[in-house]
Amino acid sequence: FFFAEMATNDGEMKKGMETAPLRIERDCMNRPLILDGCIRGSPSHVANIKDLLFPEEAHMKDEGELLLEVGEWKKNDMFFEYRIKEGADLKDKGNEKFKAGEYAEAAVFYRKGLYYASFDDSQFNFELHDTHRVQVVAVVVPLKLNYALCLLKDTYRPLRRPLPSLENRFREAVGHCSEVLNLFKEKQEGLADKDKAKALYRRGLARMGSGDLDRAKEDLTEALKLESGNKDIRTSFGKLKERRAEEHARTKDVWAGKLAAGLPRGDDDESDEELPAVAESAPGDAKGSVPAEQEAGSDASEARDGETDAKLTGPDTKLTPEQRAIKAKAEIKQYLDDLQAKEDRVKGMGWRAWFRSLVWGT
Repeated sequence: FFFAEMATNDGEMKKGMETAPLRIERDCMNRPLILDGCIRGSPSHVANIKDLLFPEEAHMKDEGELLLEVGEWKKNDMFFEYRIKEGADLKDKGNEKFKAGEYAEAAVFYRKGLYYASFDDSQFNFELHDTHRVQVVAVVVPLKLNYALCLLKDTYRPLRRPLPSLENRFREAVGHCSEVLNLFKEKQEGLADKDKAKALYRRGLARMGSGDLDRAKEDLTEALKLESGNKDIRTSFGKLKERRAEEHARTKDVWAGKLAAGLPRGDDDESDEELPAVAESAPGDAKGSVPAEQEAGSDASEARDGETDAKLTGPDTKLTPEQRAIKAKAEIKQYLDDLQAKEDRVKGMGWRAWFRSLVWGT
């Protein structure tokens, strides 16, 4: 996979992730062609093409740089104090947009503020002093939490790169909240318990949006322990319980239907159509008259046939779908146990005995 602008089969130019196969270009002697110090068609050649097409993205470590306007400073060219101040100012601008209900515009300001105020792990842990780390935390933590909240809003739209798409917004929100919680694990100074509750709550909402209900329950439970009187957390926890109950019922119906589909049909599945009745013959009709002994023998034969039919059908045909599912599970378990026992028996045999049993069945 590589990111580049390539020509499609229709002649149109397409920009994005390409899955074109690796094609090494060769000359008439089947020798690889060398261009700019690398083989044409190799990954190095593709990287060179990418750098030529998009020089502004060639050495970009933080995609937040795409949000910069013409003439704005890059963070690597700014002093520490100016970066922190720029991040705080962008946070205030994002708060104004958020209060106005413009969540997508607020997300742009928050993401841009993270570009300026964030430091990578090596810089944060080894290059900054304790007082500097406290200043970074005071700006970065609200930016991350507010940015995650914007991504969770229903009216969020990815206005510009590198804002995530609607499909990836929950995953990015989980990532930012997890980064805040990692600071609590490291016992970083300058953090408040309310920030931990916010991070847990918003990560739980993001996991609910992505369908990870089990882990969302863990986050909301921890958030309730920190702020038991928070109405928003309690409301979200109630919605989570309803979704889990619906998911459990849906899963139960699906598996019950799959297990019941593989079982023989019972009396309740058979047609209600009855067999036509045999017309009774008149007493004086010679063809319809049956001797008493033959009639008695016929009754006994019918009784024996009824017993045989009962043995063949049995009470299993009158079971409910849930009972059939339980019985099917038991049969599957028994089958797997038999296979395991057979495997254990084969492992205890020598290879000669195993080969003999495989060929002659002994």
